[in-house]
Amino acid sequence: MVLARLRRAVLRTRPTPAFTLERQPDALPKTGLFAEPVRVASLRALDPEAQDDGRHRVTFLVEVRDAEDKRCSDLAVEARVRGPERERVVSGATDLMGRIRFRMTGPAGEYAVEVLDVAAGGLAFDPEAGTTSTTTRAG
Repeated sequence: MVLARLRRAVLRTRPTPAFTLERQPDALPKTGLFAEPVRVASLRALDPEAQDDGRHRVTFLVEVRDAEDKRCSDLAVEARVRGPERERVVSGATDLMGRIRFRMTGPAGEYAVEVLDVAAGGLAFDPEAGTTSTTTRAG
């Protein structure tokens, strides 16, 4: 009872903000920060990890660089990851080193990744300038 009254008092004194901030890597223009076009500089499959339940975790490492070979941090990367059981289109943002990892866990078999887009249209992306797909076997 006391806890409920305390909660109500806190809610009355603390106004609810009229907006919510969401982290969106490409919400602001990146033009001028990186030399266009950006490209996938490196795409490789790391060694598959065996899990305790007999499944395997496959990790793909993508590195994005601009036309001047600078690392591109905080850019959205969209990729299609495929394994023996399923296929997913996933996205995330590159870290300070311009890298992002995509992972999938499943049974032994062939796994593949294909980079579909970088910077979500905020920058010119040249898919022909680097490797955009690779495969590996687990198990």
